[in-house]
Amino acid sequence: EDEKKKAELGLLMKDNKIKQQQLKQEATLKNYLFILLVVLVVAGIFIFRNLMLKRKNDQLQNGKLQAELQERATRLEMQALRAQMNPHFIFNCLSSINCFILENETEKASDYLTRFSRLIRMVLTNSEKSLITLDEELKMLKLYIDMERLRFENSFDYNITYTNDVEAETVLVPPLLLQPFCENAIWHGLMNKEGQGHLSITIVKENEYLNCIIKDNGIGRAKAGELNKGPAKKEKSMGLKITTERLSLFNQDKEMPAFYEMEDILDENGGVAGTKVSVKIRYKNLMEAVA
Repeated sequence: EDEKKKAELGLLMKDNKIKQQQLKQEATLKNYLFILLVVLVVAGIFIFRNLMLKRKNDQLQNGKLQAELQERATRLEMQALRAQMNPHFIFNCLSSINCFILENETEKASDYLTRFSRLIRMVLTNSEKSLITLDEELKMLKLYIDMERLRFENSFDYNITYTNDVEAETVLVPPLLLQPFCENAIWHGLMNKEGQGHLSITIVKENEYLNCIIKDNGIGRAKAGELNKGPAKKEKSMGLKITTERLSLFNQDKEMPAFYEMEDILDENGGVAGTKVSVKIRYKNLMEAVA
């Protein structure tokens, strides 16, 4: 019986040792799991903090980029204003008024001066705005073309039309965007034409864009290029370059390779009968601007 009890006691001691080892292993495993959990929490906090810092830096970079783009847009708008209403243009206008006065055409001089002052006032007022309605843009454009017609003794006529789906009072466009194209059509196409000239501006909506089509029945690009060499041609290319950059900033469409196309108009015999320019302007209305 003593040996039996000793054997049972030995078994109990072995069981206790096994249980103690198991408890020790479980405690060690718990400690490892706890340490791993702490490491994961610390790593998670570190990663989360880095992500937040990166997001904040990205927002700062985006804000800086937006500010730079806005500054660039403002600079280009001012350059466009100076290029379009430059001292040369003002000098020509005043020279025309002077000619009317010298020829005792006081009524024409008064009419021209009145239109000129209205145009200057409208340009200065709208130059403070990044966007104006299409109706305001067309009013300035009509006033400018009327002045040119008066200066060239009504040697050309014009018409401006737009389709019913274009609401001129609510559609927004950058100011003085169409004037350079009309100026090129008048000065480089119609001014050197023999006979009555015609200028047409048609505005239609095509998907997300306004397509402004400017046509003239002038001498064409090739002859105009021969007649307009030197500083005048350089000023023309600079004006188109500035207008192209303004269109690019406003449209913000990298998939479109160009925002205006220029081509000759051919008659039935294949001869040049004028020039056509198609200007693409992203469609934007007052509701989008408010949103």
